[in-house]
Amino acid sequence: MSSSWTPDESPDVLLAEKGWLQGAVVSSIAYGIGVTLFFMCFYLLTRQITRKNYKKNLPLLIYISIDFILGTIFMATLADFTQLAFIQYRNYPGGPSEFENNMFGIPVDMLGNVCGVLMMALSDALVVWRCMVIYKGCMVPVWIIMLFPCLMLVGSIALGILWLLQLTSNSPFFTSTNVNYTVPYLSLSLALNIIITIVIVLRLLTYRHRISKVLGSGYGTQYTSIAAMIVESAALYSAFSLALLILFLSNNPFSAAFIELLPQIQIIATLLIVFRVAQGKGWSEDTMSRVMTSKPSVQAIRMGDFGYSLQDGSKTFTSSGMRVHANYKSNDQDSADTNV
Repeated sequence: MSSSWTPDESPDVLLAEKGWLQGAVVSSIAYGIGVTLFFMCFYLLTRQITRKNYKKNLPLLIYISIDFILGTIFMATLADFTQLAFIQYRNYPGGPSEFENNMFGIPVDMLGNVCGVLMMALSDALVVWRCMVIYKGCMVPVWIIMLFPCLMLVGSIALGILWLLQLTSNSPFFTSTNVNYTVPYLSLSLALNIIITIVIVLRLLTYRHRISKVLGSGYGTQYTSIAAMIVESAALYSAFSLALLILFLSNNPFSAAFIELLPQIQIIATLLIVFRVAQGKGWSEDTMSRVMTSKPSVQAIRMGDFGYSLQDGSKTFTSSGMRVHANYKSNDQDSADTNV
């Protein structure tokens, strides 16, 4: 094609506009994945609701519904803002890239920004909750472990509000300062997720070591496998946020594409966690007590209700997936030979 048709803009500006437009397309694909996960989670949770457990599943249903609505509104505003920049106001001085920079605070884009901040807060809150659940029963009081992540969560929400105000406010407090709240906001949220990812993985690795020590490495993998650790710790969101921050700090034009895609990655990461919980594969508050119990002379793993039979001076304990046979000597009932 003739180069004379190319807009009179610098290569960097054209690259930024390409990144923005391609980011909107990829965001649509990620949104489709999120929609699929939402309906899968919704189906599993509604099917399991009873009068006894509705208090457990109903909050998750409300959570994913709010997240889905916010994600849908964000995609609608992104599509509308992209249409404004590339079609309706294509002759804006400086092109779509300059339109994005100068019109970041118009109502349609602000609606998307508000949805993005709310989705990030919900995503951060979910991983903090999962961390609290996984650390229940720890030797250290759980409030000591969760104090710092909760303070970081509150700080992230506060910076998100300041970022939104900076986009729209004409107050001297924002216009006279050189602080760009985008970097502190993204950095704090990223730091929170990286810390949560690390502590959750460490906890699950500890559980994995304990379970493997008793029954071998093939047992309890639904809770402690690599895939389980990636999902439970929202490692997908942490890795993506880190890539976004690096691109943003280096002024890479494609950082705009990552910013557009970030809310959908948040939804996918959180829905994967909810999906595992809905399947019964997510770590719960009583998983450790159900998975592993130990005695001074006989070690056992409990994944369900134990049953046993007494025959010829021996006891056979059974549960799903394992059997423990203990032979008790008649002259010393405190000693036992155990076969797993």
